[in-house]
Amino acid sequence: MKAFLQYLLILLILVAVSWGVIPVRYKTDYPRDVKPQFDNYVRKKYLKDIDEQRPGIVLLGDSMLAPAINLDILSQKLDKRVMGIGLPGSASTLWYLIAKNNILEAHNPPKYLVIFFRDSMMTVPGYRVTGRYFEQIDEFAGPKDGELVKKAYLNQMNPLEKWAEAWFPPFGSRWNIRQGLDARIRYTLPAQIGCDQPCMDASMEIVFGDLNMDPNFLSDALAAADDYLYSKTALDFDKQVGESFLPDLIQLTKEHNVQLVLVRMRILRFAEPGSEPPALRAYNEKLAAYLADNEVIYLDYSGERLLTREAFADPLHMNEAGKTIFTDLLGQDLLQYIP
Repeated sequence: MKAFLQYLLILLILVAVSWGVIPVRYKTDYPRDVKPQFDNYVRKKYLKDIDEQRPGIVLLGDSMLAPAINLDILSQKLDKRVMGIGLPGSASTLWYLIAKNNILEAHNPPKYLVIFFRDSMMTVPGYRVTGRYFEQIDEFAGPKDGELVKKAYLNQMNPLEKWAEAWFPPFGSRWNIRQGLDARIRYTLPAQIGCDQPCMDASMEIVFGDLNMDPNFLSDALAAADDYLYSKTALDFDKQVGESFLPDLIQLTKEHNVQLVLVRMRILRFAEPGSEPPALRAYNEKLAAYLADNEVIYLDYSGERLLTREAFADPLHMNEAGKTIFTDLLGQDLLQYIP
């Protein structure tokens, strides 16, 4: 009991000290605003690319996009200029921002916006928006993106989290603290032997870069990160859709006379016939009906038998054989809707 009381006293002292030190160290006032603060700069890279290339069709997705589609062949098949935007680690919140603040703001927006996703990604606004993903969000978001703040952040927090963000510095400044600790661990000792920060960054890239990455380990990590997409909450379509960015995307594309196309990709998580959870099947049925009611073209390749295991480099990404098959399938299906 005495040891526990000593531990508790030390803990309270450390918390009290952090309450004074952290706000000064990171120049943060407490209580702080729990809303993320976006700077005034909004990256317009893709807006400029669209104005220069003037594509008729823009494809938008994450790292699954580039390995799955041969843009040149698809352009020839559709007889239209096709532009691809595939951002590793991105999800529906970032796609919404890029569509809103880049693609649809172009002087000559494309006639078709095709978004590639897997399973429940289109209705989970809090997926991949914090930590290192926040930097991507901040690049394409501006201070006026209030709907983003509400749906992607505030709605995802319970009352205790909101209190801790506002009043508890060790929690509210956790990402700053983590970055500081990472930097000390990574750079302090190497600096003593003559390897400065650029040197260390280059060394880390050589050792831990893609060429040395075990594909199986990477696939397992990606699959684990995607577990949230199959949770009870994520698969409750009726509850999720109204709080997602899907209605906003539909409204925005209609306002700009752009036809929205959603493409559900095949992955190997549920490759065997009948292995898809009943909740996911029910979710997809409701998604398909919702999109039909809102005049959104929906192409579902999740059960495409031509895309066998031999068409994939890992459970998410296709190989060259898969790219050939999928490009042909997508081209044939899009021709039904694109004159």
